[in-house]
Amino acid sequence: MNSAIFALVVNTTVALLFAASFAVMAATTPSFRRLYWLALAYGIGALTPASELLVRLSGYPAPFVFTSYVSFVTAFYVTAAALCRLYRLPVPWLLFGVLLVISIAVRATIWGGTRDDLAYELAYQTPFAVAVGICAWTIRRAFPRGRLDFVLCGLFVVSALHFMVKPFLAAHFGSGPRATDYVASMYALISQSATGILLTSIGLALLMICVRKMLADANRIAEYDALSALLNRRGFSKSASVLLTRAQKDGSKVALSIIDLDHFKRLNDTYGHQTGDWLIAAVAEIFRICAGPDAVLARLGGEEFVHLEAIGAGRTGREFGEAVRQHLVHLAHDDHPELRVTVSVGVAIDDPDTGLSDLLSRADRALYAAKGAGRDRVTLERPVLVGSSPRVSGEPA
Repeated sequence: MNSAIFALVVNTTVALLFAASFAVMAATTPSFRRLYWLALAYGIGALTPASELLVRLSGYPAPFVFTSYVSFVTAFYVTAAALCRLYRLPVPWLLFGVLLVISIAVRATIWGGTRDDLAYELAYQTPFAVAVGICAWTIRRAFPRGRLDFVLCGLFVVSALHFMVKPFLAAHFGSGPRATDYVASMYALISQSATGILLTSIGLALLMICVRKMLADANRIAEYDALSALLNRRGFSKSASVLLTRAQKDGSKVALSIIDLDHFKRLNDTYGHQTGDWLIAAVAEIFRICAGPDAVLARLGGEEFVHLEAIGAGRTGREFGEAVRQHLVHLAHDDHPELRVTVSVGVAIDDPDTGLSDLLSRADRALYAAKGAGRDRVTLERPVLVGSSPRVSGEPA
């Protein structure tokens, strides 16, 4: 087995391994079904080196000369579509389809042309360079992204340039007077090795990007409550720590509110769990509307929620809770127009270095005071003097 044939076997195997890897990732992760597109792209791409082998070994070269070219250029446009899916961009199907047809038409036009002629080789390789360039352009549309995305875009650019260099290498080294002579040429070894290295690098970069996205999704799922789409306790602790650190640097005070849906169990028993779930989601949406852009919102469990924000001069800390109460007046269920929802809110205000645990405990005391005072109100709690007992009040302090 000469070196070029070995390179073709390796490239076929590597492409199939990438196809299998992306297929397994798609099959085992429901939110990443779009990775089937990358599996398809590498599966189609594997036909190219396999076809090059069959050109030499089958005794019927013409069909495999055709499939070698068409599968290669098609694989790149499928990759471009896969990248659109991966980065959640619209797929310009018409553009990809037109360019693919033009590529195949160019190959048909030069069919039977003089191999190793520079004009012929440029016409042969340019459609590949354009297709790979489309992949780089697709990633560029998704910027700004992370470093891996820049690396992937750069690899596609280098690959496009390498296809424009290959005609000169073919003219210099010679690719064989006939297609069946290709695998025995020095150019075949150089071409297959360079292309294999670049496409393997692209595949590895794609795998790392997919793994990064899957880990980010896993962290998001682990830190968010499914019903309300707000942070859960774990996510709240992490985000609250960041906010407290930032507030400490800025010299701002923070206000932590614990919000409890009044008589939620009774509402759940009266209207059913489906309506109760709707209520949790609807109230969470109201919280998002009322919260500032830098606030941290979470569902602590059941009907209890928490809101944390940095507050400036002139703010009492009650604003969020009062805004929620006002919005809840307009909340209506289509099937149960008589349903009315109120909340009790306990608020603790202090410097951020007080600590999250202390703020939660004090806001919880204020919440119980709000419930004891008749519910449907915002109660503020904060220390009055060092060494004195905290004050709890239903009015702004």
